[in-house]
Amino acid sequence: MRVIIYRNYRFTDKDPIIDALRTVVKTEEKLNNHKASQITGVSTTTFDGWFEGGTRRPQNATVSQVAAALGYVRRDELKPNGEVVIGFVKVNSKIDYQEEIKKQADWLLKHGKQKKRRTRKKKPVTKTKPRSKPHGVHAAL
Repeated sequence: MRVIIYRNYRFTDKDPIIDALRTVVKTEEKLNNHKASQITGVSTTTFDGWFEGGTRRPQNATVSQVAAALGYVRRDELKPNGEVVIGFVKVNSKIDYQEEIKKQADWLLKHGKQKKRRTRKKKPVTKTKPRSKPHGVHAAL
């Protein structure tokens, strides 16, 4: 596996955004991975993978969904030495988590989690030459 090291965004084990998200989830009163999952629609397994598991680089769309559903936006800081410090700022402090859980459940019922069916492309029919002898049959001597 190739490891890419950036001058301004460095980490050795996990992306710093995971630590920033952990801070968001763990500092919220009465919030754990399961409840955060119910509010955001992101699976508990994903939270476990981020915080205790082997996930090294979470998807930006998932990170954004979690932050927004919990009332946060990303606010990074650039230090004088050029290092980027990842952070989140709470912009909606009046979120009722019980109400958000109901909204998420209603949304899932309406939209579901079913994947769209993919239509298969039909392979073009190719003509093959007829064999002079059936396969595996040898001429009698």
